Amino acid sequence: MSQVSTAPSATDSALRFTPAASNMFAEIMKQAENGILGIRIYVAGGGCSGPGFGMTYADAFEADDRVIDGEGFKLAVDAMALSHLQGAEIDFADGAFIFNSPHKRSGGGCGGGGCGGGSCGSR
Repeated sequence: MSQVSTAPSATDSALRFTPAASNMFAEIMKQAENGILGIRIYVAGGGCSGPGFGMTYADAFEADDRVIDGEGFKLAVDAMALSHLQGAEIDFADGAFIFNSPHKRSGGGCGGGGCGGGSCGSR
């Protein structure tokens, strides 16, 4: 796995992704319509395990985006999402992207011993 952030201030704890995720990002971009510049990762609510994340196509990059160049794709991550994703790894397995974050909370965060079924937040 390699460091992917291209920002000069990035450290060893920047966002990383696995070869499986990298391959899927590239495949998604191959199928994207003209005018799509990349894939945007955003915070999509939260739960007892911390924030969840979503993805959509990016037809523009915003001033506060960290643009991460990969082989065959670009990821746009705004400052808020990046603050939750520092040190995280994005993987792709079983047909889904998985956000493995060192910032996730474990157990008891909802007051009753966990999330009940593990459906909230990232893994």
